[in-house]
Amino acid sequence: MVRTALVQTYHRYTQFTHVHPLGIMMIAAQAREAGHPDVHILDMKVEDWDPEQCVAELAKLAPDVIGLSAMTYEAGCLHALAKLVRERLPRAVIVAGGPHPSVAAEDVLRDANVDLVVRGEGEFTFAEVLDGVAAERADWSGCLGLSWRRDGELVNEPDRAAPKDLDALPFPAWDLIDHAKYHKVPRGGVIYAHKEFATIFSSRACPWRCTYCHNSYGKTFRDRSAEHVLAEIDLLVTKYGVKELVFMDDIFNFKPERAKKIARGILERRYKLALTFPNGFRGDILDEELVVLLKEAGMYRCMVAVESASPRIQKVMKKNLKIDKVEKIVGFIAKQGVMVHGAFMLGFPSETEEEMQSTIDWAARSSFHTAAFFRVIPFKGTELFRQVENAGFQLPHDWSAYEPYQTQINLSTVPEGTITRLRKSAYRRFYFNPARLWRIFSLIPNKTNMLPFLTLLFARRAYAR
Repeated sequence: MVRTALVQTYHRYTQFTHVHPLGIMMIAAQAREAGHPDVHILDMKVEDWDPEQCVAELAKLAPDVIGLSAMTYEAGCLHALAKLVRERLPRAVIVAGGPHPSVAAEDVLRDANVDLVVRGEGEFTFAEVLDGVAAERADWSGCLGLSWRRDGELVNEPDRAAPKDLDALPFPAWDLIDHAKYHKVPRGGVIYAHKEFATIFSSRACPWRCTYCHNSYGKTFRDRSAEHVLAEIDLLVTKYGVKELVFMDDIFNFKPERAKKIARGILERRYKLALTFPNGFRGDILDEELVVLLKEAGMYRCMVAVESASPRIQKVMKKNLKIDKVEKIVGFIAKQGVMVHGAFMLGFPSETEEEMQSTIDWAARSSFHTAAFFRVIPFKGTELFRQVENAGFQLPHDWSAYEPYQTQINLSTVPEGTITRLRKSAYRRFYFNPARLWRIFSLIPNKTNMLPFLTLLFARRAYAR
């Protein structure tokens, strides 16, 4: 029997938030479905481990296969951990996967400590790898979605088609994590109503072509049926005592009728859950009926990503959001007594100081309760990365520079110091508004815990770099 350990890697960054590692939890669930029951999950982030601490835990498990999952800015941790694993567990097969290895397989496999890279949605590819390890397979030809070395040369097997029927996949391996540990860390979206929460994906992918998008799930929207989503919610509530759901879909409202069916199903069950959507509503296709239903089902906070209020920059980034419709629906959400968060980005190629300022002005007069102003980051694998690389822009090779809250990558023509000043002023202008502060105070749940934390978070963003 193959013993497997799946590791969520961790790069300590300035804004510590976390959600359940659903990627490796899905990998673990499918591995068990495929006949490999001896699977373990190690989440470096929730444990606050460095690579040395993680490898000490791995040494206790002595797994045959170790899967390392990483975002781009976590690549340094992935390679540091692979080096330590090779020293302590020389016979283990080290497999890299997740968003970064999927788009940077060649870079990752330059590290001799990494044996294999699983690209894309890895449930079935990784299960095939476990089959191969069990059979002492040496030649990985024909294993779709895998990158490996043959006689020292990189081999990229053809891509594996992404799963079409998400209902056919098992639920994430909720039994392999310590739920209580996730109650103690700030989750994605920061604000929370209940500490007993679960993260959930009800769909994968987004069909829009935004140049900055990570594109981890491709561009073909695939959804789980409302019945399948509700069955997982039943499990989470009845077996694990979940009181709050954090929906991480890229675009939960792409199929409004399905979304409404999920909301009605939650209402019918009378679970009295709190719902939050920190990732994914597209504002210009969000309808009022869905907002009302989700509010009745427990939604207390959601996010609408705007990125830029400049029509020209909307075209540059290929999001093509209809700003007037967004403004209207954000106002409607706010009137329902739901906290609504806005996400904005500064520093697109060719963006001017005046366009950045127009976005800040628009945000300041909007109905958003809270907002974040991010720097534009060209993650590898995105169209934006290819655009700036082809234009001769010198991008960092240190992947930690792509950390989302603290980066010096500047793709615009605006001087670095000016963008830093604009970001700081954006936070101060947005939040130094008595009416907005009162609206936040009125709606924020868990005031005793949340207000001190949010004050610190504001200070970091408004006054730190």
